[in-house]
Amino acid sequence: MAPPDPGSLRDVDSFERVQLLRIVLWFGPACFLMLSLLWYFLQRQGDIPPWLFVVLLVLNVPFTALGIFAIHFGTSRASIGFVKTLYSAGDIPPPRTYPRQDVLIVRGQYREAAEYFRDHLTVEPDDNEARLLLAGVLESHLDDASGAEQLYLDVRRRNPDRGHAMRASNGLIDLYRKQGKRDRLMVELARFRDRYPGTPGAEAASRLLRELKG
Repeated sequence: MAPPDPGSLRDVDSFERVQLLRIVLWFGPACFLMLSLLWYFLQRQGDIPPWLFVVLLVLNVPFTALGIFAIHFGTSRASIGFVKTLYSAGDIPPPRTYPRQDVLIVRGQYREAAEYFRDHLTVEPDDNEARLLLAGVLESHLDDASGAEQLYLDVRRRNPDRGHAMRASNGLIDLYRKQGKRDRLMVELARFRDRYPGTPGAEAASRLLRELKG
């Protein structure tokens, strides 16, 4: 199946839009109110005439918009600089992002998002993050528990890092609990308990395992 037309996504930058919306909601009203109070006090003190007070109130809208975009630009640049500094040493790999898939998921186009993940994995078969996200889409939105199970198992077969391995095991545990597959669930719980001792997940797995055995 061919992936969706990228042209339909050209006007969408989900991360930037969410970030800008947050700034509008958090800072927009505050900026507008502060400017209005400033003009009011200046007018009360006689520093500006009444007609200028009215003009400045009208100009609050573009002033506030300029302030919002200045904050948005500044925070975006600061975030980029922080991320570059954080990962410059090479000790911590930068997190993977999947903007097209994220947008499709937000739109409820789960099958298209799954196809994009599959196409991505044909190019980057070692990307376990994408494999886990695809498993989540299949399990939660496309009623494909079998496909999700195979992806979780595939992650563990590919010599993953600790974080991906734990998430894959958690995925299998949750999947088997939902399906009522008691025997497989007990195997996964025991495996998690033995492989990750001392972690909160291992303690939770031990408790659930005792409940199932009891």
